[in-house]
Amino acid sequence: MATLRVLVVDDHPIVREGVRRILEAQRGLQVVGEASDAAAAIALAERLKPDVAVVDVGLPDMSGLELVRVLKGRDAGLVVLVLSMYDDAEYARESRAAGAAAYVVKDSAATMLANQLWLAVGARAPRPATDDQPRLSAQERIALLTPRECDVLRGIASGRTNKEMGAQFGISPRTVETHRERLMRKLGVSTVAGLTALALEAGLVTRDG
Repeated sequence: MATLRVLVVDDHPIVREGVRRILEAQRGLQVVGEASDAAAAIALAERLKPDVAVVDVGLPDMSGLELVRVLKGRDAGLVVLVLSMYDDAEYARESRAAGAAAYVVKDSAATMLANQLWLAVGARAPRPATDDQPRLSAQERIALLTPRECDVLRGIASGRTNKEMGAQFGISPRTVETHRERLMRKLGVSTVAGLTALALEAGLVTRDG
């Protein structure tokens, strides 16, 4: 398997170092460049020709989402992942609309970032020697859900509130919250943005909701 070359863009050195360590702990991933702002990221992407860019949503000189558009406009084959401190379904949808392949909340980056990167490039993450469990695709994971859980996941990914979904489905907002908690356990996702990204990847909803 060829090594994937990654560009990390974040204005916080500690975050960049953390992302580097997370990614380079896996075989097949190499961080070839780091940038603290959009201008440097554009220049490095042009010079280094990375396979993947991991971009913070908040940069000092340009919105991270705008940077996604610029990078994809210059190299349509570049896979871009957005990192954010916001667990927000709307941000996740906007990132997808800008051309990002995935949206990862920083609180969950240590466990999700590398997996999301492999999914984004259409590859299977190298498995540790002790890992003999098959990795399921987004569609296969969605297939494990009940019809009601699919309805709630679709509602979450579309940005509807617990109250709105409760009224739509004829259940209480608390029951909707229970379904949300069960979804996170079943799907192995810890954030609303993660649920939204999975629903988008599986085609359960479109980028336009």
